[in-house]
Amino acid sequence: MTPPSLEDAVRLDAPNAPPRPPQPRVSPPGVAALPDGLAPIGTPPGFAGDDIVALMVTRNEALRLPSALRHLWRLGVDRLLLVDNRSTDGTREIAARDHRVHLVDAPGSYAASNFGVDWTNAILDLYARGHWVLVVDADELLVFPGVAGTGGVGLRALCRHLDLIGSEALPTILLDCFPQEPLRDLRFRSGDELTEAAPWFEPPSPRQERSENFPYFQQFGGLRERLFFPEADPGRPTRMIHQKLYNLFWRLPPLRASGWYQALAPERSPNLTKVPLFRWKEGSGLVSSTHMLRPSRMVAEQPSGVLLHFKFLQDFHARAEDAVARGAHYDGSREYRRYLGALERDPAFSLHSGRSVRYAGPDQLVALGLMRDTPEWAAARAAAAVGARPVRAG
Repeated sequence: MTPPSLEDAVRLDAPNAPPRPPQPRVSPPGVAALPDGLAPIGTPPGFAGDDIVALMVTRNEALRLPSALRHLWRLGVDRLLLVDNRSTDGTREIAARDHRVHLVDAPGSYAASNFGVDWTNAILDLYARGHWVLVVDADELLVFPGVAGTGGVGLRALCRHLDLIGSEALPTILLDCFPQEPLRDLRFRSGDELTEAAPWFEPPSPRQERSENFPYFQQFGGLRERLFFPEADPGRPTRMIHQKLYNLFWRLPPLRASGWYQALAPERSPNLTKVPLFRWKEGSGLVSSTHMLRPSRMVAEQPSGVLLHFKFLQDFHARAEDAVARGAHYDGSREYRRYLGALERDPAFSLHSGRSVRYAGPDQLVALGLMRDTPEWAAARAAAAVGARPVRAG
């Protein structure tokens, strides 16, 4: 079966949003210049002092965007900066219906912008200094212990608690979600709930490695490593020998600084660590998406979260083909080439297996050890739920 093109795949599920050329950009007077042609569409954003600001970089996300927006508002996000890279599927029209969304036109190359990092840093530095910010993709839904929508609390209470304990960031792990049926058979439509269409996940047992960038660790493993990057499993004898030899010669400074030697590094699966929620201040910035940031502050005993990741819908094949054709992702879209290989070998590809577990809410993720609750945060959200001032446990 020949998969539809990316635009056709999205159009099938957003029939009321036909492709349109992007709206013309507006460069309001008196606004500091943004790099790479970035420009707000319409009135430039202006935020109240305590607004929680989200930022999302999009390209043809009409399929997932309505569900993602509803989730942001349920969390308690006040405003969203939606940085759109020339969508033609109705993404901008969906965003423009909500006054809480501020559109920013991004006409340049996503790959040349360090995969959106340069855009994000410039926009947040101009508009969001001093604010708590949530940087997510349209296929990512943040959950944390006691999250709103399950009888719990929202981001405002969480950010207040992080301020109180001296933390400036919330670490998370990326958790891939998927439907029970083969991807090509899913009938998710724009406006449906992502958590209802793809409620399954495979509990990972991530391994942690040190990193020179904040949050100073990275996590690897899980579903995508098992299915698409099996050679990255350090338990495989060949991988173990490769890593030991590479580490041995890495100690030599000339080799460590050499690009050709770095290219010999053992394959890694996708990094599961992300820090999507943080307070933006002078000197803040992303280094590698939200996987790595410029130095910030966290404390030992604080909550953590999970990013539910909805990459795997029926448009997965078309999006992988588009990513490879444009070379729009890291290392020439190496990750997406792996996805395409699996789909070409088995057009009826499904991620569901006997290892799969149905998502049942944040308490389940805490019980599985995928995110951390703390007594102080439990006390703080109990106080917030009854309208009292946050208190320390004990």
